[in-house]
Amino acid sequence: MPNRINTLLLQEYKEQFKDASTLVSVGYEGLSSKDTAALRDKLAEANINMTVVKNRIANIALKELGCPEIMPICEKMTALATAEDPVMLARFMVDFRKGNEAFKIHGALVENTILDTNGVVSLSKSPNKQELQGMIVGQAMSPGSKIAGALMGPASTIAGQIKSMVEKMEESA
Repeated sequence: MPNRINTLLLQEYKEQFKDASTLVSVGYEGLSSKDTAALRDKLAEANINMTVVKNRIANIALKELGCPEIMPICEKMTALATAEDPVMLARFMVDFRKGNEAFKIHGALVENTILDTNGVVSLSKSPNKQELQGMIVGQAMSPGSKIAGALMGPASTIAGQIKSMVEKMEESA
């Protein structure tokens, strides 16, 4: 029979991760207290939630939520980070790791797909949601602007010719 604390942790993890489409698993052992405080400040600024978890209980909670087993991306002391934008979350973790060798990225769970450390690094190099939307809008507007330019070109030529004819007629009158 599971003890009361583990049961409460299981419920807490399920509640916390039920709407998360992206989880990044990180290892923070070896970080100094100064680096840990800096990490917490940056997490708060970036609107990222990070929870230190018991690996086995977190795995059970996520399996009960319909996610695949995350034990391959949970090593030693693990914290799971969640955010709205998976690319932004991956970029944040990769950028923080650059300045702190003790900070480890174990992997990620993105839309029920397990990524290893290299997968998280690759994800961080992808365009985020806003960048993709901008690219799509730019591509959608490009043909329209070409059509408008094609229609306006002859029309402006005709308008210029009519204007010059009117000016000549005014001069001769």
